[in-house]
Amino acid sequence: MRIEVENEAIRARKKQEYEDLVAEMDAKGYEARLEKISVLFANIFGILVFVIVGGISACTYLMVNGRDSIYDFFGSMNHYLWMLIFLAVYVVAIFVHEFIHGFLWHFACEKKWGSIDFGFNAKNLTPYCHCREALSRPVYCLGAIGPTIILGVIPIVISIFIQSWFLLSFGVIGVVGGCGDLLVIFTLRKHRDCMLFDHPYEVGYAYFVEKQKNQ
Repeated sequence: MRIEVENEAIRARKKQEYEDLVAEMDAKGYEARLEKISVLFANIFGILVFVIVGGISACTYLMVNGRDSIYDFFGSMNHYLWMLIFLAVYVVAIFVHEFIHGFLWHFACEKKWGSIDFGFNAKNLTPYCHCREALSRPVYCLGAIGPTIILGVIPIVISIFIQSWFLLSFGVIGVVGGCGDLLVIFTLRKHRDCMLFDHPYEVGYAYFVEKQKNQ
């Protein structure tokens, strides 16, 4: 496991590691291809997910707990302490999100935790998790969607039963925070038999397919 703050040297190292992996997979009979994701489409996708998930979650909450429960939400909005607690929990959850990626992926890695990098991109002010091994489609998808389920879907479901607007809001943001992962999974419908790898410098991922299947 490596924990790092990304800089030019680390970006160069990650690029070299990717090129080495491409050469290694080529020797094994796999061809590397790139799936780029549009930043504009990703932003639109995030807004749609927020509207749909937020709307469905709020409506379900109100149907189960009654319309009067909405006053609890606006009441909590007036308490600055709760707002600060929510912000602190959300910041911690961002890092937990990345840890869940690595935790789920490391089981399938040949070097286990030795193939997982955790870092912080100072330019974008975001943490990240990077796996240095190519993963099978099911394993990659499990690791990709895991944080969204654990930090998003499960809190939403629990919030409805324990009547917690705080947890409901946290869950909705948890789902929205996983929009990039959901978008990757959505694009994977086009790629069935392949190995997957997070691209080190492009917005998207690399996928490796057997050469004979493209002839």
